[in-house]
Amino acid sequence: MKEKIENLLRDWHEAGRPYFKAHYPHSDYETYTKRAVYKQKYIYLDEGTSGAFILEKSTGNIYRIKSKYGVPNRKKRVGHIDAITGQDLNKYRWY
Repeated sequence: MKEKIENLLRDWHEAGRPYFKAHYPHSDYETYTKRAVYKQKYIYLDEGTSGAFILEKSTGNIYRIKSKYGVPNRKKRVGHIDAITGQDLNKYRWY
């Protein structure tokens, strides 16, 4: 699963690059790296210094987070680790 997550994070990062470069040409996109934070029950998928999504280890489901970091919003499931793409995460990040 770790390899899937790393590939997803890389794809998500690249999916956001065109918009960022077009709207913030003088900023460094690499400071907004995506990373996975592995915990006991969840894997947090973060962007820069902000939490973005939570992957539930037991099911593979990915959720948006509630306003409190570390709490999945179960009403806002964005997909499953086996089916979601970096482009999907990019789309669901702010919408």
